[in-house]
Amino acid sequence: MASSSVKKAVADNTLNPSMCYNLSFFKELMKEYRRVDDNIMLRMNTTDTHSESACAAIFTELANAYHKREDAVNYCLKVIDQELDRKNKKLEEDPEDHNLKSNIYTEESKRRMISNELTVEDIVRERSLQVFRNKCRVFDIPADFEQFVNKRRY
Repeated sequence: MASSSVKKAVADNTLNPSMCYNLSFFKELMKEYRRVDDNIMLRMNTTDTHSESACAAIFTELANAYHKREDAVNYCLKVIDQELDRKNKKLEEDPEDHNLKSNIYTEESKRRMISNELTVEDIVRERSLQVFRNKCRVFDIPADFEQFVNKRRY
């Protein structure tokens, strides 16, 4: 179950730098944003998949979730990159600062973990869209959305 602060962040659709540095919170936020994907089979089995409007409603939920997750990952990558830039400039001033080197390493590790969410995202999208396409054959996914989903594959 998501914590109340995660649910509030999801409801408010607000991101802030502290969310990016708390990896447990970030992972929980992503889990909450993936709830629509986690329940895709149940949704498809309880939806009139011969209705274009019903399929469009589910597609809209999926698309919104994809954008929210991608925005969250990109926001946190930007926040951490800015902090890394700042710390690397400080390191240039004092190359022997071992605490700063250690701190930079920690930041780089966080960045890798957050960046890995993009790979997870690709897998989640592929699985959800496969189920969606198989069940909602009456709905044509817009070409611009296909480009959005596939942009990291090429």
